[in-house]
Amino acid sequence: MAGIYKRGRTWWARGQRSGREFRESLQTTNRRLAERRYREWIGRLDAIAWGDRPRYTFREAAQRFISEHCSTLRPKSALRYGVSLKWLGEKFEMAFLDQITRDKLAEFETWRRSSGAKSPTIRRDLACMSSLMTSCEDWDWIEEGKNPVPGFLKRRAKRGLKEGPARTRYLSEGEEAALLANASPEVRDAVSVAVDTGLRREEQFSLAWQQVDFRRGIIQTTTRTKSGRARTVPLPDRAAQILARLKTANPHNLISLFVFCHDDGGRLVNREKGLKAAARRAGLIDLRWHDLRRTAGCRWLQRDGRSMEEVSILLGHSSINVTEKHYAFLDNEKIAGEVAQKRAHSRADFR
Repeated sequence: MAGIYKRGRTWWARGQRSGREFRESLQTTNRRLAERRYREWIGRLDAIAWGDRPRYTFREAAQRFISEHCSTLRPKSALRYGVSLKWLGEKFEMAFLDQITRDKLAEFETWRRSSGAKSPTIRRDLACMSSLMTSCEDWDWIEEGKNPVPGFLKRRAKRGLKEGPARTRYLSEGEEAALLANASPEVRDAVSVAVDTGLRREEQFSLAWQQVDFRRGIIQTTTRTKSGRARTVPLPDRAAQILARLKTANPHNLISLFVFCHDDGGRLVNREKGLKAAARRAGLIDLRWHDLRRTAGCRWLQRDGRSMEEVSILLGHSSINVTEKHYAFLDNEKIAGEVAQKRAHSRADFR
């Protein structure tokens, strides 16, 4: 096809409009894909020549979105957007932005469900698309108010495309004892530290010895957290004793940067498999690693009587509103327990 040529292995486009020559990388080594992108590129040159609004593809928008927007997000959020953009690109890569309509979003939803994705995951993908479209409005790549995603999500929420209920699972002290009794020593140590400190899974398993201050009884997280902010976490006696034993009893920890590590000193990614096995042996149902962090928050609130603001700081939430939202279920449990207790007393009095 005239108008495309190679620089090294990559295809480039070349064209003239209004006496000017334009060149642009098509960013592919595949000729067929290069020809398709070349036709889109020529279409935009024609639009510019006639003074019309240029048309941009999802691929072009995603590239700019990653460069300008994702770089400003917290690492965890940027990673989540990257996953969503990959799935969105599977369906929309070569589509013009004005071709991404509600019916196309419905097709995407159906396709994602067929791949095994659940409603919360699909909503996150579409939230990413909405953020991308909003950025396109800011760049004047689409007209103001032409983002199709909010309206689509509002309609689909009534038909099942909504976030699942928030998890409320946490361990009672009896459940914790049963879990630890059925866990291997390595898993028992990791679970105990998780319950005592409330560290997120990645914070715990990336924990380095230099972050542990035994003298002051604290752990200092890095800024590589979900909120992007470092915080100080108390190190209770049980967790402190476990970490001290790991440091002295395991020679590999003496040469490893990481508190939780393999025999060769490399860091562990998680202990999910061991947790599942221990929970199964203990007869505990539907237990995940993050539930251990929730257990820490519940105990600080219920057993220790800490305020919601204090627990928010200890857990590293972005605001107290986040903490109140995630732990509101404790109020419901308390009220339900009080009602049940009153009914029991009433039945006893009646007898």
